[in-house]
Amino acid sequence: MINGIARLRRSVRLVERGNELTQLRDLLATCLRGTGGVALVTGAVASGKTSLMGTFAQHVAESGALFLHASASKAEQGLPLGVVGQLLHTAPLSARQSRRSTELVDEYAEAAELPDVAYETIRQDHVRVIHDLCTLLLELATHGPVVIGIDDVEYADRLSLQFLSYLARRLTSAPVLIVLTERAVLEPGHPSFHTELLGQTHCLRIRLEPLTTEGIAELLADHLDTWDAGLPSVCAAISGGNPLLVRALIDDHQAASRRVPGQRMVQPPVGEAFREAVLVCVHRCGPGVLDGARGLAVLDEPGTPALLGQLLGIEAHRAAQIMDVLNAAGLLEQGGFRHPAARSAVLDNFAGEERAELHRRAAELLYPEGAPAMTVAAHLVAADRVGAPWAVPVLQEAADQALTEDRVDEAVAFLKLAHRTCADARSRAMIMAALADAEWRINPSAVVRQLPQMTSAIQDGHLQDTDALAPISYLLWDGRIDEATRALRLLDESTAATKPQTVSDLYAFRLSMAASYPALLTNVPELPPLSHRKEQSRESLTMDMRLRAVTAFTAVLRHDSAAEAVTAAEHVLQSCHLGHTTLEPMCLALLTLVYADRLDKATPWCDALLKEADHRHSPTWQATLTAIRADIALRQGDLTAAEVHARTALDSMSERSWGVAIGAPLATLLHATTAMGQYAEAEALTRSVPPAVFQTRWGLSYLHARGRHYLATERPQAALSDFVTCGELMVGWDMDLPALVPWRSEAARVHLQLGDVTQARRLAEEQLARPGTRRSRTHGIALRTLASCSEPKQRPQILRKAAEELQECGDRFELAGALADLSDAHHALGESDRARMMARRAWHVATDCKAGSLLQRWSLNQAAALPEPPAATEGLTSLSDAERRVAALAVKGHTNREIARKLYITVSTVEQHLTRAYRKLDVRNRADLPVRLQPSSVAPA
Repeated sequence: MINGIARLRRSVRLVERGNELTQLRDLLATCLRGTGGVALVTGAVASGKTSLMGTFAQHVAESGALFLHASASKAEQGLPLGVVGQLLHTAPLSARQSRRSTELVDEYAEAAELPDVAYETIRQDHVRVIHDLCTLLLELATHGPVVIGIDDVEYADRLSLQFLSYLARRLTSAPVLIVLTERAVLEPGHPSFHTELLGQTHCLRIRLEPLTTEGIAELLADHLDTWDAGLPSVCAAISGGNPLLVRALIDDHQAASRRVPGQRMVQPPVGEAFREAVLVCVHRCGPGVLDGARGLAVLDEPGTPALLGQLLGIEAHRAAQIMDVLNAAGLLEQGGFRHPAARSAVLDNFAGEERAELHRRAAELLYPEGAPAMTVAAHLVAADRVGAPWAVPVLQEAADQALTEDRVDEAVAFLKLAHRTCADARSRAMIMAALADAEWRINPSAVVRQLPQMTSAIQDGHLQDTDALAPISYLLWDGRIDEATRALRLLDESTAATKPQTVSDLYAFRLSMAASYPALLTNVPELPPLSHRKEQSRESLTMDMRLRAVTAFTAVLRHDSAAEAVTAAEHVLQSCHLGHTTLEPMCLALLTLVYADRLDKATPWCDALLKEADHRHSPTWQATLTAIRADIALRQGDLTAAEVHARTALDSMSERSWGVAIGAPLATLLHATTAMGQYAEAEALTRSVPPAVFQTRWGLSYLHARGRHYLATERPQAALSDFVTCGELMVGWDMDLPALVPWRSEAARVHLQLGDVTQARRLAEEQLARPGTRRSRTHGIALRTLASCSEPKQRPQILRKAAEELQECGDRFELAGALADLSDAHHALGESDRARMMARRAWHVATDCKAGSLLQRWSLNQAAALPEPPAATEGLTSLSDAERRVAALAVKGHTNREIARKLYITVSTVEQHLTRAYRKLDVRNRADLPVRLQPSSVAPA
């Protein structure tokens, strides 16, 4: 029969405990034959001792023996005869025996128990009580074998242990089997009892080992239908073979499978069940081990007994014992937690002053030992206090290392604590500037809140020379042009007698800032020419990447040696590593390629930098580069991509974080949605722009985009106002550069709509005469405008040239518009076949780039439904496959470089295929290629 066994977990199947169960059954068989014995089952916490006891209890019941069970606990360790009382309570005693047991226990309770009495000490009156209690149990054995099972005997009270020792010494002639379970704890209750028990010849010690990988696989098979072959090994590495932890991993696996049915998981999801199991293990090991686990969790690195002992204020040997217990429980490996979830579970389970104090002590212990600055700084931040004089420099050093490793959040935390606790005004200002640099990478709006303090630091002289440049750039980013101007004037005055390199840095900074904030240089005195500064040569200054980038940017806008500007821009991109100080010159280098119509070079560079920014978790870098990528897509006529990139850029940061630079993605999105015919969405973008945007280069782009929208929605006067305002600003800033905004071409279109052909022609011709317009995208757009102002007979020739240049530059949207105009020009001259051919081609190109505003022209849709004239298709059958593939991409509006890249051939090969296709089809250029060339898909040559 089974008495008192309800608390045992009989439903859990034993895994890898067959040998141990066999040993217990052998002892039971000996007991059934009349000879008793003792079994001590030991093992780490949660190793399955109670489960083994429960399974063995069932065998006892099946054998007909009597099973008495008790569980000791830390909470009841001070209760005299508490364990014995549990045994007697479950025993089938007669009325007489029951009264006698009650009398004995009460009699003992009346006798005062001396505190801190050793296990070996026993009073004479207690000896009689224990003798009589043993006699009662031995009387039960006269009716049949008795098995006594006690869990967690290490927590039994002293008198119960003396009772068990007394009984164990009398088992050789009695059919009584005692089975005790004992877990590894830091402080065994009475080691003498342990020693005496194991000294008995009839005592067998049984140790439960951690589960092997094969045993874990058995458990997985019991609970999971399918799993990856490597899952048992991974579970073993995480749990150390602790059955409770393994079962928790299974529970988490099952929970994850319910959330995502059918998913095959190579790594076990470590979740809440595992965290709870870790806490169960740690708490069951006792308060000393719990403190040790917390100390190791705070250290967050493999610890040594000496270090843990210092942290907790205990002897090293005791710390070693703590680590041994945790190792045995499967939580530690080589001095550290096996899995981060185990550490976080322990760490999250205590907080407040106790946790902060441990972190403070850890920092003070690790710093003299030469621990890495980031490790020490992490403890200081967790402690949220700095007391030692070495702490602020350590925090600064750690922040620098964290930024190098792109761990920006950690760097911000280090610098915030350093800034809060630093007493020196100049050092505090320097820390504040470094904090702003770090925060700008992830949240520029946080930097805006610091601008008043940084401005004061510049005025007070705490931020000088190059240390003040970044704060000034943040003022500009936030649209505070006047404040930035005043700060820059102060800087000019303070750097008059400084070293040459500082002067050169200031010079490069002013030029680079003027590229985006042109109003800046109109409000500050001009620096003397570089040649006047004898201490620093022009050659050494041009080696500065910022100066090289802004020089290339300005050159391409003015069309001063565009080829050299492109080479210089590529040199900047190749020489710089993306970072806080290099982002701005690298963006200027990218824009140099964009404005030079070298989108074939700008696209891969921008994509590579975007990938790097994403990998390095820098939202500001990503947003800035995505805005440039949107502009590239717009200039390629890829309206869908332009819209997606622009929206992505805007969604990456809040409007407050974008500052005045929000004009860039807004302008691109406004351009794209207008061109796609999404006028309602575009209209919403015309209402909320910070006024300071119009003092920047991005404001010019926004005025250009808004003017185009007004023109497309038949508001010519509003459009003209925006274009003229744009032109006035560009002239006033000495930035009247066609590559930036071809405002004259746009204003000419408005005058055409208003019927003023003379004024339109004058503006178009002025645009074509501006420097930097020959053989460029801007030139192609201006030619298209000029054609509309010209005599009907002159228009086809001008428009064909415009189409050639626009196709060469890769702008498919403008190309589609030029082809549509060319169709109209042929139609006006009565050349219906050519008109239909151009209309069909324009329709295909417009459809390809999703140009809804062009597709709404009735002539394109009408022409798309008409059959192509037979003459246009003559010679198609004579084209080779390679010629047809190349010509088909040319019809779609791709440039020779783009075709070469798509087909994995050289540009020279593309040109050769096109030349042969022109000859066979009897056409002069790609504008005359028949649309029917365009296949449903194009495979590589």
